[in-house]
Amino acid sequence: MQLSRKSSKPTSGMKKIRVRTWNKPTFREVLSSLLFVAVSGALILRMFSFANIEKVVPGDVARSDIYATVDLNIPDTVTTEARKRAAMDQAPDVYLYDPDAHGKVTFILDQLFHKLAEFQELRDSLLSVKGKKQRAEAEKQVAELSAQYQDQLSALIPPAVFVALKDLPNLEQLRPLLREMMDRLYTREFAEDRNSLRLVNGEAVLVDSGKDQQYLTKGFPPVVDRSGLKRFVYNFLRNRELVHDREYSIIYTLVNHIVIPNYVFDRKLTEAAKKAAADNVEPSYLRKKTGEIIVRKGERISPVAARFINEQNKRLRANISLRRIFSTLMLLLLTVFFLYRLSVIFQKRYARDEVPIFLLLIWCALAGIVLIKLSIFVLGAVERSISFSVLFKGGLLFYAVPYAFPASLAALLGGGIPALIVTLCVAIVLLLLTAGNIPLALFFIFSSLSAIYILRKQSGQSAVLFSGFWLGLSHFVFLIILFFHYSGSPSWEWYGAALLVALAGGFFVSSAVTISLPTFETAFGITTDIRLLELANMNNRLLVDLSMKAAGTYQHSILVANLVEAAAKSIGANSLLARVGTYYHDIGKMEKPGYFIENQRPGDENRHERLTPKMSAIVLINHVKDGVRLAEDARLPEQIIRFIREHHGTKLMAFFYNKALSLQEENGEAVEESDYRYPGPKPTMKETAILMIGDAVEAASRTLKPPVTAGKLQNLVNRIIKDLVDDNQFSDCDLTFKELDTIAGSFLKSIAASFHTRIDYPGYDFNEPQETPAEKVPENNAGRQTEDAGRGGDGKP
Repeated sequence: MQLSRKSSKPTSGMKKIRVRTWNKPTFREVLSSLLFVAVSGALILRMFSFANIEKVVPGDVARSDIYATVDLNIPDTVTTEARKRAAMDQAPDVYLYDPDAHGKVTFILDQLFHKLAEFQELRDSLLSVKGKKQRAEAEKQVAELSAQYQDQLSALIPPAVFVALKDLPNLEQLRPLLREMMDRLYTREFAEDRNSLRLVNGEAVLVDSGKDQQYLTKGFPPVVDRSGLKRFVYNFLRNRELVHDREYSIIYTLVNHIVIPNYVFDRKLTEAAKKAAADNVEPSYLRKKTGEIIVRKGERISPVAARFINEQNKRLRANISLRRIFSTLMLLLLTVFFLYRLSVIFQKRYARDEVPIFLLLIWCALAGIVLIKLSIFVLGAVERSISFSVLFKGGLLFYAVPYAFPASLAALLGGGIPALIVTLCVAIVLLLLTAGNIPLALFFIFSSLSAIYILRKQSGQSAVLFSGFWLGLSHFVFLIILFFHYSGSPSWEWYGAALLVALAGGFFVSSAVTISLPTFETAFGITTDIRLLELANMNNRLLVDLSMKAAGTYQHSILVANLVEAAAKSIGANSLLARVGTYYHDIGKMEKPGYFIENQRPGDENRHERLTPKMSAIVLINHVKDGVRLAEDARLPEQIIRFIREHHGTKLMAFFYNKALSLQEENGEAVEESDYRYPGPKPTMKETAILMIGDAVEAASRTLKPPVTAGKLQNLVNRIIKDLVDDNQFSDCDLTFKELDTIAGSFLKSIAASFHTRIDYPGYDFNEPQETPAEKVPENNAGRQTEDAGRGGDGKP
């Protein structure tokens, strides 16, 4: 049967999917949002803090135990100053390093000897004249020339050195000798005072003046300093034939004047470096974790304790400032806004209109925030009362808080995507609640993601409790990773404490979810898989009563449940809901089981033969009303009750309607078609629509006479679906023609499997009556049940 059509227009019996616009929030949604903002804001601003906001001074006696209600940090100036002094002492000295000093000195020597040679050449030229008068004039010019060159070279050498050098006869031989001396000197490098070159912690900073770079050095070369320069020069000139003893002092004076140090201690840069090292020292703080004792009752308040108390009071007063209140409310309103918009998007795409996704999520978030805050308060009291100190380190005990509770609750009630939305919302509030505690926020996020993943296929109360064990193991892994990232390498004792805390946290989450889940199910009209599995238990009181009072109906319900579950699974509907709802759809027949043919034994009188068609119709209609009443008395979920209300829709009870028409001429009574229709409503869910089809298919299939072929079954299934479509029974649900094709195929496969054949047992013929008269079955009863079933079907007893 091909029901799908390539037309976008609505077809008779079907309707387009209804989509709620969701432009305006309802009153309940607004009220819940305001409550969420108010409670979260109060917790964040600590308006319910138990701290005594009073000013104290050192020396006062504490009138009660005073605990830190928030994490407190106060500057430790003594320790900070000591660390700054130590940093300055450890900072290496800074030296200017001139790698071009050798080249500069060589250049000075070249310039100096060039000028000296030039002077001697001019002097010799002037003094080469003859005659006493001319010579006197020449000597006068030489004196002037000497004064002129002395003035020119004054920037390079002192006047006395120029006077001593200008008349040396071996000037040209002395020049390469001095260059060689400078080469050897700068091989060792030169400094003003070698004792000033010191290493701090084996290091010194060199600033390369040529490259404008600085780097650390681990040591200095064996430099020649100013005090050892004279010895170096005399040792170098010793046994040199070109230099006479009287020239030693002249050369030393020259070298001492022109030599340039490679290393120069820079006091200004050194002081700047030490100051920078001191500035880089992080301030030291005295710390108190939340819940840690500051001062006990009856003790004198020390100066440090007074600083802690006053700092806490200052922060508590700041928390309720107008600026802080305004900013907190704005952040919370933004959180609620995005929670609402994300809920609307999910509602439009995935959820049914009747499920209030936003209300569900905001109450899951609110319950989670309150539970988290309450758990922190309780664990803080526990932490102060026990002495197992390893649990206190880094606030480890607070990781036992059931952070994954809101995400777990949302995952079970709404699915993975709503749980992720709740996780995002609560993470924002938690960051505000803990003043930006990043490790705790990361732990919350990973804990929530783990819970969503673990619970994706969990069902049953015991399964939820057992999932707490796996969640605890994931907590243990997260704790190790966070400790490595923020604290370093933990001890073996820490591992044991972390495992205990992690498992406790997982147990707290599963316990809180198990306790609160029924309340949320009832409040929001949501039936979780856990509840469905409980209702699927055949030992349920209603099902046991059905099996005892209406055994045929009980068997019929089980057979139809198998058909409906397979069909629901084939189109992606909720197969578990479909199966469980089908179990209960006919429980109303327990009130008058004998009026329904599946409960009549062969040979029993059909009670409808003594009733008018209208009374028979009333009996059939009442089984729906009785079923709803029994379900409400047993407090079955609304989704299950919908199966009872909707499984007949507004179908016509054709058998009794036609019978009434045939009797109309005899009794003259007017026949209204509405009297022979079920009151409805029509199916509003895919699952109840599948039940309507399956209920009719299972009943009608019993009327088929052998041989039952695949063609007969296909015609039966297609005819039933077509009649229901033509009767407009699916106008209130979102079944498509393509899905109806799939459902038909599933029913055909399931029904065909039940009409299998068996080989005959040799020597037995079960169709022949036995010889004993008391136990003999009338011949016409062999096919009675099939015959009676043929009288059933749609709207028939």
